Amino acid sequence: MADRDTTSRDARNRDTTSRDITSCDTPSRGNRDTPSRDTTSRDTTTRTTMRSPDSYWLATGPEWNPHGTSGPHTTTSDTTTLPAHTDVCVLGAGVMGTTLAYWLARAGRRPLVLERNSGPAMGSSGRNAGRLIQGGHAQHAVAVDRHGHAEALGIYQATLRNRDLVREVVAREGLEGTRFSTAKLDLAVEEDEALELKRTAEALRADGVAAEWLDPAGARAVFGTDLPDTVLGGLHRPDQDAVHSVAYVRGMAGAAVRAGAELACGVTVTAVEPAPGGGWLVTTDRGPVRADQVVVALNAWTPRLLPELASVITPVRGQLVQTAPVSFRIPQWGLDRGLVYGGQTPDGSLLIGGLRKTVPGHDEGVDLPWDANTPAFSTELADRLAEALPALLPETAGVPVVRAWSGVMAFTPDRCPLVGAWPGAEGLWVMAAFNGHGMPYSQVMPEQLAERILGGPGAGIPAAFDPARFL
Repeated sequence: MADRDTTSRDARNRDTTSRDITSCDTPSRGNRDTPSRDTTSRDTTTRTTMRSPDSYWLATGPEWNPHGTSGPHTTTSDTTTLPAHTDVCVLGAGVMGTTLAYWLARAGRRPLVLERNSGPAMGSSGRNAGRLIQGGHAQHAVAVDRHGHAEALGIYQATLRNRDLVREVVAREGLEGTRFSTAKLDLAVEEDEALELKRTAEALRADGVAAEWLDPAGARAVFGTDLPDTVLGGLHRPDQDAVHSVAYVRGMAGAAVRAGAELACGVTVTAVEPAPGGGWLVTTDRGPVRADQVVVALNAWTPRLLPELASVITPVRGQLVQTAPVSFRIPQWGLDRGLVYGGQTPDGSLLIGGLRKTVPGHDEGVDLPWDANTPAFSTELADRLAEALPALLPETAGVPVVRAWSGVMAFTPDRCPLVGAWPGAEGLWVMAAFNGHGMPYSQVMPEQLAERILGGPGAGIPAAFDPARFL
């Protein structure tokens, strides 16, 4: 998922996106039947059934088959006894946990990854938009205002390093087919957002990052298809990446296994406690594991094991809809400070997500299911997203919407993630709450946290991400 911050009270309180681009005031496409919980019936001339819970990535990604990887098979099955002791135990086989295991294994360690699902990337990592867009939760100029120039630049540079690491790793591990190049175009339909994006373009150029503000004609040229007349322009940043989320994460899990990591799926962790004599006792439904160090990488589910974070991490539901493939190509895009966003899959399908401001409570503080990876998607919000797309992209009128799904993001009060040591608890680490922007940090934060776990400085983790600020 992806979801940016807003920067003004007016922006936070708006119930619909500016100037009606996504207000769903589009021409009627015929009567629709009342949707059931899991499907939405549409006029068959323009729409097909939207399905859940599978995302595009889960539906089209490779099955998790560790036996198919080259080299020794080092996963455990759901019938294998867990090791009594491990050096580093990583909780969660999403993009953060699998990538951390990869970097630890490359350094000669043999981490144990525990995952409650039957394979990696079945939670939020497999339900996002696949965007590795550079920058933090807020636009760079806003981040400078909040954190000061040095810290804001460190956050942005971390995502630049992430881009380079992704390209390096996919080439080394034979995962080139999971990554594709793109650009980012943040559109504005309100003067205040246009000013913010212009300031960001100037701030990025001053820091040596390629970025420019485009007028409406320039934005249309970059976008590759028509845009409404209400668009005032956009912030263009080239040289971005996107991935097939499930193929990429499962590819990283396979690379970690080949490097020496052990991955145990179908394991539910119920507690993490200090062990007598030092280290940590990880209690699971398949027996206890004693670990010298433990990393909790469970994103919105982290407070279930670390209840001190219950007041810090807010679960937020995000939703996406997917169209049938189209013939034109567009970049990754955002609107209304990223609260509406979209892009395109490798097969040409369009994605649009967001519009949380149109639902009560903005879908924040949702209840997390105990036996599923996400709450059910809202058919009402899926309708709004489907209707908003042709309002923004006139060329999509009549293109069928074929799928909708939800995923859970984890927000913090300051919209910065939690990456680092748990204060006062030697050997306990947390890597969670990426505020809808986990993929832009999905290599660099695990790489740098692995360095810290191994005794190094891990200087690439911004100070603003230190969990101690809330503990």
